[in-house]
Amino acid sequence: MDGSRRGRRSGGAGSHDRMSRRWSYLVFMMAAGMVTASLIRVSAAQAPAAQPTRGRTLYLKHCAACHGEKGDGNGIAAPFLFPKPRDFRFGRFRLVSTSSGVPTTADLDAVLKRGMPGSAMPPWYFLSDADRSALIDEVLRLFRVGLRESYIARYKEEEQLSDEELAEELKDPDFQAEIDDFVTSRTTPGELTEVPPLGKPSPEVIAEGKRLYVMQGCVSCHGEKGVGDGVKKMVDDEGYPTRPRDFTRGIFKGGHDPASLYRRTAYGMRGTPMPATVNLKPSEIAAIVHWMRSLSDEATRQAAVIRRRQIDVVRVSAIPAGYPFDDAIWNKAAAVPMQVIPVWWRDDVSIDLRVQVVHDGDDIMFRLQWKDATWSKTSHRTNDFPDAVAIQIAQAGDEPFLGMGSADSPVDIWYCNADRQARLALEKVYPRIMVGSYPFSEGAVAKATYDRPGTRDDRQPPVSLPAVAAGNHVTPVPGDPAGESLEAAGPRTLTFRPRIRWKVESRGRWKEGVWTAIFRRSLKVSPDEGVGLAPGAKMSVAFAVWDGAHRDRNGQKLITIWNDLRLQP
Repeated sequence: MDGSRRGRRSGGAGSHDRMSRRWSYLVFMMAAGMVTASLIRVSAAQAPAAQPTRGRTLYLKHCAACHGEKGDGNGIAAPFLFPKPRDFRFGRFRLVSTSSGVPTTADLDAVLKRGMPGSAMPPWYFLSDADRSALIDEVLRLFRVGLRESYIARYKEEEQLSDEELAEELKDPDFQAEIDDFVTSRTTPGELTEVPPLGKPSPEVIAEGKRLYVMQGCVSCHGEKGVGDGVKKMVDDEGYPTRPRDFTRGIFKGGHDPASLYRRTAYGMRGTPMPATVNLKPSEIAAIVHWMRSLSDEATRQAAVIRRRQIDVVRVSAIPAGYPFDDAIWNKAAAVPMQVIPVWWRDDVSIDLRVQVVHDGDDIMFRLQWKDATWSKTSHRTNDFPDAVAIQIAQAGDEPFLGMGSADSPVDIWYCNADRQARLALEKVYPRIMVGSYPFSEGAVAKATYDRPGTRDDRQPPVSLPAVAAGNHVTPVPGDPAGESLEAAGPRTLTFRPRIRWKVESRGRWKEGVWTAIFRRSLKVSPDEGVGLAPGAKMSVAFAVWDGAHRDRNGQKLITIWNDLRLQP
């Protein structure tokens, strides 16, 4: 150990040198604002232990699967999401109203209430005020822990300390006070940014806003018409690709009111390529805001805000047999529109999902309809992906995580896949397909075409079709239903029930650019067959749609948030 470290512990000259360096380093860190993620190499034991607070419990339940248990943006579901979940530990919060870039609790509450349109972040406005406040406290705690670990890791690297030497440094109350000063300085909101009177959006003001928008160079990202088709490639501060907003769709990450848009235009968005506007007068920025808003109407902007819906399950005297796609019974049930979110974001989402549900005291039947210009019905080729739809049901009350539930609150999933239903023969996809002989079903063959009698599945003994013999649920066999019954207890836990437990019947029909899917099941089932339903019950329900034309598969899909399903007595 060198003399400065010995002197530091004995209170000698070395201690003064080290403290001077530390204070200089504190100033540097405060000026730099942030450090890179690669510097977080401190053990969890050096950070304050997470307390089992209400906020921590809510965070682990609803947020950790995406944002990670430590708030680092690396949750188990993160690989399936674009844009990537926010890393709270570095505090690159996008929607802030302060000059320091540190959000107020009101800023974070606004994000929870609204969600983050343009991403997979859903709204949480239906949580109580107390629960949202507890979640905000937890997010800010993760922010403080991240900054603390950043400071310590950078200091260790700069001073070239061993783990033992660092542990000794951390025993110093003065050092702890310096860290606390840094964390406090970086997590204390600054003054609120000013929003001047913005005036009225007259035709003259809107025209001037368009002129300034072009002059300011906004077209390089957002495009000349504001549709997000600029030529500039964009990445955020974490190196992830990002895309500019299409103003015509009315989808804004934060509020679409003039004051919110003024703040983001004037002061920029921290962590993104969106810079502050420093060379225009407030009245000129206001004109740009009015022009941006002129590209969409209020109805379009409101439609971009995800809202929880209530689906009333109408009781009828009897549910028709089979799959009544167009039966008059559907005139009795309201078609409830569902707003969908692409978990891997894309702008061209217009499926217009509608849900109707009826029950007769014994069975329940769903009818789901959505627009899809392309019938994607098979996955025979490696570049083909079938259309599909799913229903997710959970007990009402303390809802589990939207993405496949949780270990203490599993979910029931009903799934209908166009590929399973179509069962197209391979020769329809590959007209020139050729095969050898099947040794257990035929001898020497005169031709190698696939359509000869000996190649049919029903001619093969089990040894020739091991997946069928093993009962692989993904392998369809004659007589299998188009629908499938699954259960999940959290992300990456999706499991097929054994075929004997499949109580869900479903079938889809694609006609003139519209999919219609029918699901039916008995209300009463055993626990190993699904979530039981009953007249008068209230359940939580969510939906997912896979669009094969957009190469949707597995976790890449369109989803809804939890909605309320109420069965009439």
